[in-house]
Amino acid sequence: MEKLNAILDVLVKIYEIMQLIYTKSYGNLTVPEDQLLTRQEVMDYLGISESTYKRKVKKGILKPSKMPGGDRFYKSELRDEFLESKRRGRI
Repeated sequence: MEKLNAILDVLVKIYEIMQLIYTKSYGNLTVPEDQLLTRQEVMDYLGISESTYKRKVKKGILKPSKMPGGDRFYKSELRDEFLESKRRGRI
């Protein structure tokens, strides 16, 4: 019976952690959700042309998430490319 209670306690803790991750809320601290960008928004954000965008996708530098309605990118995944664009003076 003690083993069953221990397993149930672990499952409850896992459930609580899943709830925290799902709601993105940690007590009074609320974590902003990662912004999802379209293809055009990425080109504007990075200051690149469509041909540069296509080249970066083909080389694997940009890795889009395929979704209905087109490619999508999480803004947090573009941090390195944003810094590179800034270094090159595109933005």
